[in-house]
This record gives sequence, structure tokens and C-alpha cells, in this order.
Amino acid sequence: MLQIINIVIAVLFVNDVVGAAATPALGKVFEIPIYRKPLEFVNEKSPDTSDNDIEKPKPPNPWKNDTVSLEKFMDAEYFGIIRVGRPAKEFRVVFATTWADTWLPSAHCGLLEMACMIHTRYDSSRSSTYQEDGTPAKFEQSGNDNLSGFVSRDHFHLAHITLENQSFVEVTHIPFIPYGYSKADGIVGLAFPNMRQVQVETFFSSMLKQGLIEKPVFTFYFNRDPTTERAGRLILGATERKYVNGSLTTVPVINKGYWSIRADRILLEDYSKTYAFCKDSCEAILDTTTNTITGPTAEIERLNALLGARAFVPSIFKMNRYMVNCRDSAKLPPINFVIAGVDFTIRSKYYIQHLTYESMEICLSPFVPDNQTQWLIGGAFLMQFYTEYNFNTGQVMIGHTKY
Repeated sequence: MLQIINIVIAVLFVNDVVGAAATPALGKVFEIPIYRKPLEFVNEKSPDTSDNDIEKPKPPNPWKNDTVSLEKFMDAEYFGIIRVGRPAKEFRVVFATTWADTWLPSAHCGLLEMACMIHTRYDSSRSSTYQEDGTPAKFEQSGNDNLSGFVSRDHFHLAHITLENQSFVEVTHIPFIPYGYSKADGIVGLAFPNMRQVQVETFFSSMLKQGLIEKPVFTFYFNRDPTTERAGRLILGATERKYVNGSLTTVPVINKGYWSIRADRILLEDYSKTYAFCKDSCEAILDTTTNTITGPTAEIERLNALLGARAFVPSIFKMNRYMVNCRDSAKLPPINFVIAGVDFTIRSKYYIQHLTYESMEICLSPFVPDNQTQWLIGGAFLMQFYTEYNFNTGQVMIGHTKY
């Protein structure tokens, strides 16, 4: 049982808090491809970030084929590499549609801050481009201990694009659950600006204002193909519609804080019978921080019962995860999300989370109960659908992913 608990805890990077980010301007395109392969870290001093380069003229911003490898962890997290400061130090970050703020663990964490100590920490004393701010910052989280720290500024390097003097929070207190089990070090928020909990320029707004990207748009494309290391792509400032099979569906954002859209209904089709959820439409928040799909408790419990899923660990752990029989998982029924009158169907070979630990195999339902009325639609849905997010129009474009 201890092994089972360990493996489930490891995938529970499900954030209870959500923030916001971004505003419009003009520039170029920057792409972040996503890979499954392990990360290879370089020394903090590298040829393109040497102190000897400080006085050199700034070259034109490259934009074609500027990519950063990312790592996928147990179908639970997708994160990319940013480099911060001079000499640049690498951090693994989740690019989160349910946050607006950007934060990294700080070297000023206390020795008892275990979640901070086991991750890469930002040390301002080792960066020549650091600028002091010091404004206290706290991220309020419902149901969890809060993150807290202070604001700093430094250069953020994305492949060959440098975001200068970007404000972020150096976090000095990080609750161990859930962050102690996250492979990512921090968060880069991509939600709307009014969701900020710290009133500084957001990451996406800075890219626009500094002319690093062309359009107030970002795009996510994920790929679960096990035969390739490439697991998807985040495109900042443009779209990549060659990954779309068929047409795109335009869906208005109903709450410009989160990327919230209206789902008409959710259907489970089992043989000749159809079971309906979200019958009278519901708010659905697109969430790139996790693989799960969270919904109202009564509806999720009913849905899991129809899948034959049962609670995985004792309720005292408050994990709210359900397990299915791995041998039968491929036979589970598809789930159909009707959005803007269009069917978006997810299939069990993608929505079931398969985990292995030593000789043990565990299969988890992605459906997680919550006492909120909204649904949070994470990777179990997004892995099969290409999505574009437009700050100017307040719209999301959704299409079937071409594999």
C-alpha cells in the first residue's frame, strides 16, 4: 500500500489556486516544443550567457526554430525550461493557463522549507542583471497553505529571446503538498491580467511590450504518441494550424480571468445508453497545469461509478483520485464534451492515466471531485485537442489534433 500511495502522490500536482496574465502589442514569434526525453542541464555559465557578452551589441531577436526542450512527468506535468539572470540559470516551469503570476523558488528559503530546498532556487547575488524590488507577495490558495515571498526583477531567456527586467516572485515559503511532489520548479502564468495576485507586469504582457512576439496569441499542441520524444508545442505569439485535423471551433471566453468557456453538456455513451452531465451547460476552465478533469462532486462521483472506478486510497489523504482496472481500461466508454454545438470526444486510451512503479501498474481515472460548480478541463482533454488563446478577441479556438 505504501508503494501505491507514493506513486499517486507523485502525480498530484493539481493547483487549487488560479491567477492571470497578459496584454497586447507587436514583435515576432517564439515557439516552445515539448519533449518526453529527460532534461540535460548545462552549466550556469554558457557561451551565449557569458559575462564577456555584456558589452556586445544586441543582435536581432531570432524567431524561427527557437525551441526549448521540455519534460513530461507521468502524464501529470508538462514543463519547459527558462533561464534567468546572467550567467543564466535554468528552471523547469509549468506554463499555466490558470495562473497569471510568475514565481520561482528563492535561495532565501529557510532550511525547513523542504519543497523549496529540493527544487532549483533563484539566487539574486549570483546574477549581474538582478534588480531589487522587495515588495512582499503572497498567493492565496483555497484549501492549501499559501505561497509567499517577495518581488524581484531579472532577465528571462527563452531560447534566443531575452525578456529584460521581468518581474517575478521569489517564493520563500512553498507548501510541501502539492509542490514537494512536482518536478517543475515554478510557474509562468498565461491567464488574463486581472487574475494577478501580485500587481506587476505579467510575462506575456512583457513579451508583447518588448516587441518579442507578433500577436497577443498563444497556442498549445500536445501529442501522446509514445513512438516519439516530441510531446507537443507551446507557441507564443502565433498559431501552428498544421497540427489541426479539420476545422477550428471558435469559443468565446465568458470570464476574462481564467480561460473560461461554456460547455453545452458532457456525455458518457455506454453501449446504447447515454448519460448526461453538465445538462444545462456549465462553465469550463481550460487548465494546462494538470492532466485531470475536475468537476462538481456529485457529478464526478456518478461519472466515476459509471466507469467502474473506485476510491484509490483512504479518505484521510484527501487525494480524491479513483482507480480503474488496467486490463479493462481500453474498453471504457468515450466521454463527449459538447462545446459551441460541436462534439469533442476523448477516448480512454488517452484519458486514463497509466502509472508504473517497479513491477506495479496503476490506472487512474482523470475525473476528480471538487466542491466548486465549474469544471477544470486539463490534459485528459487537451492531449487530444489543439487550442489557441487570443487575448484581444477573448476567444479560444479548439480543433482536433492531427497526429
